Amino acid sequence: MTTSTRAVAIALLVDLVVGAFKLVAFLLTGSTAIMAEVLHSAADLTNQSLLAVGIAQSQRAPDRDYPYGFGRSRYIWAMLSAAGVLFVGSGVSVVNGAQQIWAPEPLEHLDLGFLILLVSIAAESISLAVGWSSVRRSARQAGQSIWQYLRKGPDPMGVAVVLEDASAVLGVLIAMTGLALAELTGNPAWDGAASVGIGVLLGASAIFLINRNRRHLLGAAPPTESVAQMTAVLEESPLVARIQDVKASQLGADSVRFKAEVTFDGRELARRLLLERDLEATWTTLNGPQALERLLVEFGGEVTDAIGDEIDRLEEELTEVAPEARHVDLEPD
Repeated sequence: MTTSTRAVAIALLVDLVVGAFKLVAFLLTGSTAIMAEVLHSAADLTNQSLLAVGIAQSQRAPDRDYPYGFGRSRYIWAMLSAAGVLFVGSGVSVVNGAQQIWAPEPLEHLDLGFLILLVSIAAESISLAVGWSSVRRSARQAGQSIWQYLRKGPDPMGVAVVLEDASAVLGVLIAMTGLALAELTGNPAWDGAASVGIGVLLGASAIFLINRNRRHLLGAAPPTESVAQMTAVLEESPLVARIQDVKASQLGADSVRFKAEVTFDGRELARRLLLERDLEATWTTLNGPQALERLLVEFGGEVTDAIGDEIDRLEEELTEVAPEARHVDLEPD
């Protein structure tokens, strides 16, 4: 089980348990802020299920219709997950909160509500810690800071878990603040304001995730450092005279396509081939135009084979230096 898969599985279990606790708290208190948190957990539960589907889909082997595999399935399902947070969790929370502000309903059993929310924030914090550890490990492997990985890292699953759990923890804190203010002031409208705040928080998180996954669905380039590392392999070859039209795109969490047009140094290539020949013996066989023609035809075949061998060598070295480069296309220019 990968770290992101483990993070999703733990988040799924936590959301199921915490959602049940929050539902009990809502039934006891009638708080719209807690109701917003119930919707939050329900949206997260659905979203973690979608993320699990995305992980399973992305692991399918390439086939004739999808030769580059299904790595981007993760971004599709993560996008649907974020949309669920935006339209369900955020929308309903804001509407219910506005209604409570406009026409406040009295609250009951706030002490029990606080207790259940404390248990919820503890459980959400555990899930957040697991997700954070997963993202930190993935960022280290990608050679990025955690903030860079949260914004542009190739694996959306762990990032989605971290952002959803972080918003869940903050959402519970907002709900507790609303209940405390409602208790202190005797005005249940504070409960509605907390629900609106939770809805805005969910919306902001969802928009961030939607935009992040949109970039990868459009074929965003992998980190600049990774592309530079792959390009350096080509630049270090003495047979490569020029590199142009370098293009790289992220195909999945651990899969990159790298393409470049390479101009080979024909003179250097010819020198290498001539070093392998006995020139004096070759010269003695040149006893007419036909012999010269055969020699040139044979040498042309050797040049073509040598270019093919060099391309194979470069592609193998690229995949050793950058294991994520699953598809390497080098075109002689």
